[in-house]
Amino acid sequence: MADVIYLEVDRSNQAILSYVLELPVNQSSNMDYVPATSVELTYLNGLEDFVFPPGMVATLSDLQDFRVRLAATKAAATSKAQATPGKHSQKAAQAPQKTVQSSSKTTSPVTSNAAQANLIAALKKRRSNKK
Repeated sequence: MADVIYLEVDRSNQAILSYVLELPVNQSSNMDYVPATSVELTYLNGLEDFVFPPGMVATLSDLQDFRVRLAATKAAATSKAQATPGKHSQKAAQAPQKTVQSSSKTTSPVTSNAAQANLIAALKKRRSNKK
């Protein structure tokens, strides 16, 4: 998959209708195109497949909520790593820190597949808890 995917968002209700790999040259007055990553697309697909009731689609606010939670999780992990003395902090000092944006582009397919499998398992567990 490409590094950047463009989500087609309906301007009237912010519903995410589809995605394209390249930004369209002739854009519609009814649609916006929002850049996203393949991980974000996987999350949104998981919501639609395993969490939302049939017929409900993901919206731009679902994407924004995911980005906020992801940033908070990464910030918490970074602060925990800096607060914990020992081998982990030595390794962090040796390697330069990556920004949130650059680390998402360098994620290996193996990590993405593992993340996707973990997401699907979590969504299935959440869905079974709601019943």
